[in-house]
Amino acid sequence: MLNTVRSSFKNSVVYGLGNVAVKLIGFLLIPLYTDLKFFSVDDFGFIGLLDISGLVLIAFLGSSLPQSLNRWYWDKDYLDNQKQVFFMTLTMQTVISLSFCLLLMPLARNFSAIILHTPDYGTVINLVIISSGLQAINTIISTLMRLQSRSVLYTGTNLVKLVVVLTLTIYLIVFKKMGVEGIYLAQVIGNLFFIVILLGYTAKNITISFDWPLLKQMFIFGIPLIIANISGVALNVIDRYSLNSWDLIKYVALYTLAFKISSVLKLVIVDSIKMAISPMIIQKIHAPDNMRFYSKILLYSSYVLMMGIIAVSLFSFELIKVMAKSNQYWEAYVIVPILCLSVFFVNLKDISTNGLFIVKRTKILGTIVFVASILNLLLNIALIPLWGIVGAALATLTAQLIYWLITYYYSQKEYHIPYEINKILLMLAVGGVLSCAGLVINDLSLPLRLIIKSGCIISFPFILALFNFYEPVELQAIRGFVVKWSDLKKFGDNIKSFKAIKDEM
Repeated sequence: MLNTVRSSFKNSVVYGLGNVAVKLIGFLLIPLYTDLKFFSVDDFGFIGLLDISGLVLIAFLGSSLPQSLNRWYWDKDYLDNQKQVFFMTLTMQTVISLSFCLLLMPLARNFSAIILHTPDYGTVINLVIISSGLQAINTIISTLMRLQSRSVLYTGTNLVKLVVVLTLTIYLIVFKKMGVEGIYLAQVIGNLFFIVILLGYTAKNITISFDWPLLKQMFIFGIPLIIANISGVALNVIDRYSLNSWDLIKYVALYTLAFKISSVLKLVIVDSIKMAISPMIIQKIHAPDNMRFYSKILLYSSYVLMMGIIAVSLFSFELIKVMAKSNQYWEAYVIVPILCLSVFFVNLKDISTNGLFIVKRTKILGTIVFVASILNLLLNIALIPLWGIVGAALATLTAQLIYWLITYYYSQKEYHIPYEINKILLMLAVGGVLSCAGLVINDLSLPLRLIIKSGCIISFPFILALFNFYEPVELQAIRGFVVKWSDLKKFGDNIKSFKAIKDEM
């Protein structure tokens, strides 16, 4: 059990580096995007709307093929046909991406008028469409790397993509003066480059053959997930579309900045853990320790995530002041803790869903996320006129909470897993208080502020200990971890020890 958890942790760290590489693009470019010499506050709001529009497109283009590949690749009945499964998935994704691009690109100016209230961004919309189509294909290839536990390859290729996109974006904006168009042209080139450098890897993992009955099974499995994927993306973007519908483009810009900061937690922690454990979920269905493994994944991922939530929430004020080139963005720090806490429920929902995937009962997911999306829309309509961006953030938090609760109920009903919910709620209560503490101490002097905020982060595990949060074996593991990594002379050896970890799967 411990070796499996360590292996999960190792892969999560490596995937995290790859995800950091992806997110670094957005982070490193925040000073450029918020520099009034290159973009106005409204321009940054437009960028936020274009980014979420790209996410919506990927949800349509990507369909449910990555989930189907994930479900069948390690299925014991198809272990001899893995290359065929991958080939069919990649081929179908390429056809879907190409078809959607040809269908949508002639309508680019219309989309620009609807989303940005002006048809002048037609060329940019076309670049977003092309980039989304390429990204959907990239997702299939990335899914294969995760299924094969090729975490180093995944991270390396994403780092290369980071360098390409980052360099091109700066060049096209600063030197070519291309503005918003330069951002998405760089993304098109970066996504295309990612496919090209992985052509050899892709070719080695395909067998050109179609199994039509299997393909039918994959589509039947995935059809409910299409609605779930689209509604899931809608759930995450309704807030900014709602702000835009009220002609609050400045608030869209502020919300986008806060969301970029809080979403790092999802990408670096939640998605990295999900990438590492997804292949193990199916592989451990019949393992004797499967229930404990599933339960501890939820507990440990929530623990690590809450540590990140507390840190990002507390230091969001200082982070925004350092990164934003204009003080017009500084008030965005107010909603960062709210958005960070919403990520906590996203993680609970993602892992709670595993039970439905195991028993192949995915039909309910589409209905659940659709209900959550409608609720989020209604909450935005009710709260934005009252509290602006705070209302939008509270709507997101509430919708994610309810989304998790409904998902948890139905997943447990179909496939019961003994999750340690009492400990999860304890973490939420303690972490929620600590995360919001920064809102009341930001008027203090910088040195005193930093000391108090650092103390809040350090106190989190000790406060949990007061409530008997840790099991004896966990305390022993923590002590061993501290002893091992506190010896800086052995830091290199400790890093190398990751390579010696063997899966028990």
